[in-house]
Amino acid sequence: MSETAETVKKNKKINKMTLSEVEEALKKSQEHMKNLNSKYTKTLLARKTQLTGA
Repeated sequence: MSETAETVKKNKKINKMTLSEVEEALKKSQEHMKNLNSKYTKTLLARKTQLTGA
């Protein structure tokens, strides 16, 4: 069982994501939805500001 953590855990809770993971999720979300109005993206943006301290 030498699978990487990425293949083992597909969905990760937003409050456990690192800054790079949040930015990647935001980029994917923007590509698919073409905007940042969903609850998911608003939560990601809140997490990003929390991590950056701004």
